[in-house]
Amino acid sequence: MFNASEITFAEVFGLWSAEHYHKIAKSTRANYDAAYRHCQAIHTAKFVKLRLQDLQAIIHDISAAGIGYASQKKCRQLMHNLYTYAIKYEIIPATADASRFVDIDRKITKYPKKPFNTRQLNRVKKLAESDEPLSCWAQAVVMMIYGGPRTSEFLSVLKADVKLKQRYYIIRDSKTEAGRNRAVPISRKALPYFKAWMDKPGKTLITVDDGAALSYHRFRTRFDNVMDATSCHHTPHECRHTCATMLDNAGANETAVKRILGHASQGITKGVYTHKSLHELKKAIDLI
Repeated sequence: MFNASEITFAEVFGLWSAEHYHKIAKSTRANYDAAYRHCQAIHTAKFVKLRLQDLQAIIHDISAAGIGYASQKKCRQLMHNLYTYAIKYEIIPATADASRFVDIDRKITKYPKKPFNTRQLNRVKKLAESDEPLSCWAQAVVMMIYGGPRTSEFLSVLKADVKLKQRYYIIRDSKTEAGRNRAVPISRKALPYFKAWMDKPGKTLITVDDGAALSYHRFRTRFDNVMDATSCHHTPHECRHTCATMLDNAGANETAVKRILGHASQGITKGVYTHKSLHELKKAIDLI
């Protein structure tokens, strides 16, 4: 049993992560690990002696280093999680939760999310159908647009979870509970590209030439090359935004859309996909 008065910030993080990391996605764990590294200045500090100014100093240092809103927000979230854990296990009293008062920089949206328009999508499709070296990566972009997975979800899809005949694949790893172990329908327009990628080596659907899985950074380089070649200016996440926009414009069933995108919704039984529900998902995706 630990001594509450002596336990450090690092030790609370170790206890919290041991209890929670198995419940969250790999990408989310990596984000919390990065946030923890930002807190290095207080790793050895006694948790009970930490004050708001100590936490705020961490955020100030992050901001001064030019690190933006998203990282600051994740760092504050980590602080909140550790304080919640410390209160739960009576390391500190509930009134000592300083994380509630931590301020971060205001969010500045430099590049508002915009869906691919028809002309841009057609240029990407044309590249996907070509014999150019980038064609397979253009195919991957089309696959993301006609399915709406988060990039991390898409890169983690295993070939064993792709059902070409039934036209769907399973996303096992997601940053949200609603997104895990969900079926994503394969659009008829993207089906040939799924078949092509299934014939490549490797355990994951999307790989490099030797069959190795891709990190986000390596995929982003290839994605940006496709954008340059097709005179488009989009991020990988805007593929998901495009899918959601097209489904909405096509009047797709709202529940089916939430299932496809992995959004939480009342009335949806997580992880249960009957023949009927899969049919509804495919019906929705084929509208776009």
